[in-house]
Amino acid sequence: MEDGISVLADFDSALFEHEEPPLVSLYLPTHGRAGAEEDRIRFKGLVEEARGKLAQEFAHREHTGVDARLDEVAARLEELASPVPGGSLAVLVGNDRAYLYQLGYVAGPLAFAGERFYVRPLLKNFSFGSRYFLLGLSADRFAFVHGDFGSLDRVELPADVLDEFSEEFPLVYDGHEGALDYSSLENHMPPYHGYKSRNDVRKEEAGKFFQHVNKVVTEYLAQGTELPVILVSLPEHQAAFRRISTVPRLLHEGIEKDIGGMEAPELLADAKAVIEHVREARADELLEKLGDAAPHGGGSTDLSAIGLALVERKVRALFVAEGAYIPGGFDDETGEVFLFEREPHGRFQGPELADAFARAALAQDAEVFELAPEKIPGDSGMAALYRY
Repeated sequence: MEDGISVLADFDSALFEHEEPPLVSLYLPTHGRAGAEEDRIRFKGLVEEARGKLAQEFAHREHTGVDARLDEVAARLEELASPVPGGSLAVLVGNDRAYLYQLGYVAGPLAFAGERFYVRPLLKNFSFGSRYFLLGLSADRFAFVHGDFGSLDRVELPADVLDEFSEEFPLVYDGHEGALDYSSLENHMPPYHGYKSRNDVRKEEAGKFFQHVNKVVTEYLAQGTELPVILVSLPEHQAAFRRISTVPRLLHEGIEKDIGGMEAPELLADAKAVIEHVREARADELLEKLGDAAPHGGGSTDLSAIGLALVERKVRALFVAEGAYIPGGFDDETGEVFLFEREPHGRFQGPELADAFARAALAQDAEVFELAPEKIPGDSGMAALYRY
């Protein structure tokens, strides 16, 4: 992107490990076009707060580039802000560039300035299922949709795939997209790729169609991604498709409804519920492994031990209690943990250990979970499962 601004979607370890300070991290809840003026005023306030912190800790000459990048983002805020009402904009700024994440959930308002980016509000964005695919399926139609926390977007089929369907299924496909137009889904859809409905679709024809859909999704649409796939179809079609499916990362839990009869908000809510269920099950599975492994040195709730394990790059999963605020940090070369006295007013005024641990864990491709405090073993507010 021009003007020293990059809009990112995934975690970039080089960005978080090597960017030179001073660094500013801003998190702004956004309200879509209707709330653009309110967002502009709030962002201005966050920038002023960050600049005040910079002035306290750094000489002006050390952050002239940061000031320029903040001005650039402010000038283009409406263009750059999350298009999803109820979303947020994460703005991570160094002297050379500004890095932005458009989040589909509320984070902030928060303003941090220091030697590292503050990434903890981004954990949800980097966690499993923050982006996913929906495969909507009936006996003679299918949809492939990309989703995140706040939006759904139809994935277009390549022209050669459309031609192939036209040849394979001449009775159900006439070569023109948009045979159905679900206006209730507005710009998120229409989902189906132009297959005419037939009142009497034989089971063997449906089976043949499922085989072809499986091939297209596996070889074209899901190829080269690590995103999970959620099957959206009636129970009888769920069972039939799963018997023959080779789709990578097809989740065991699906949405047992006809996608053609669903409005976008319902579909989005159901998809997020599936992702949350899978996340909870994954966290529970790894916590059980931690319980078995910790007595044998395969994990720990001790902060010093976790710091050392992160330096040794052997953390498989990090668990952080929601709301845990631990003033401190750790030396990313020795693993030594240092803690500060908690500020009496409870506001962030310096490094925070959970953020530092999470940043280091993400940099080594560990899974990071923020969970209810009662689910975290021990009393430190954090726990780690090791790879070995």
